[in-house]
Amino acid sequence: MLEFGRMAEEEKVVGTEKSIDEAKTVTPEDFITRWPLYTPFDFPEFQPPTRISFHCGWPKCLKETTWALNHRKYDNEVWLWLVQYQCTLCQRNNIVVAYRDSQTGTRNVMGPSGTEQRTIVVQVQKIGQHPPLSIEIPKMLAKNLGEGATSLYKKGLINRNQGYGLGAITYIRRVVEDKTDELIEVVAQLAASHNIGPEIVKKIKAVKNERATYDQKLKLAATVLPESLMIDGANPLGVLYDLVSRGVHDLSEEECIRVADETKSVFEFTFTHLRAETKVRSDFVAKIKKLAGGK
Repeated sequence: MLEFGRMAEEEKVVGTEKSIDEAKTVTPEDFITRWPLYTPFDFPEFQPPTRISFHCGWPKCLKETTWALNHRKYDNEVWLWLVQYQCTLCQRNNIVVAYRDSQTGTRNVMGPSGTEQRTIVVQVQKIGQHPPLSIEIPKMLAKNLGEGATSLYKKGLINRNQGYGLGAITYIRRVVEDKTDELIEVVAQLAASHNIGPEIVKKIKAVKNERATYDQKLKLAATVLPESLMIDGANPLGVLYDLVSRGVHDLSEEECIRVADETKSVFEFTFTHLRAETKVRSDFVAKIKKLAGGK
C-alpha cells in the first residue's frame, strides 16, 4: 500500500516561502525521491521527471540505479496523479508516488494565432508513496550514536517524512544536544591529527567542561577552531550552532523541515565523516612513523 497519513489535512493547501538557495537546488527528482508527505512543493512548471536516480532494494540489485517513468495516470475519482518508476537494472522493483496539483498558474506561449495563455502546475503535494521514505540511517552513524540516540534520530526522520517539521527539528536537535561533547571531542582529535598545536587542541577540549547549554558550547568551540580545519572557508561548528540556535516559533512546518534537513546534513558530516577522516589520518601517520623509525 501507499504510505498515507494525516488524511484529515488532505484538503488543506498550505502556502510556503522558499529561500533562493532552496529554489535553486530542489528539483522534481527530489520531489519524487525524498520530499516529505503533505508538504507543498513549488516549482516554476512541475512535470514528473522521466528518469530518476534512486537506491534499489531488490535483493539481487541493491545498487544506486537509474529508474524510468513507465506509468502516469490521473485518477478523477480521488483527484490524484499516480506515477510509477521502475529500476532499469533489475526491472523488478517499482516506486509509486501519489500526488495532487495544489496550485496552478499561467504562462504565455506562442500559438497558431499568436500569444496564448497556458495553464501550468506550479505547486504539487505528495499524498502517498510506496515504498515509504526510508528512516534507515548509515550503519557507521548508528554505531557512533548508540541505541538511544539512534531511536530519537529515527523518530525525527519519521516526523520529517510525514511533514511534521517542528517534530523533526525537535528530535534532531535533541540528538545534537546529547552528542555535543562527543562532537567537540571529534573536532579536537581531528585538530590533533592535523598537527594543530596542543594548546589549541586543549582549548577545544576544554569547551566540554564549560557550564553552558549545548548550543553555546558549539559556539565556543567554533571560536577556537583553527582556520586549517574549515571546510572551504566555512566553520562546521559555527554553521551547526547557527542551525540549532535558530528560533522555530515563527517558522512554518515546511521551513522547520528545511532547517531539520540542513541540521541533519551538517551534523552527520561532522559527527561521522570527520571522525572517519581522523581515524584514517591517524592510522596513516602512525604507519609512516613506524616505517620511518624502522628504517
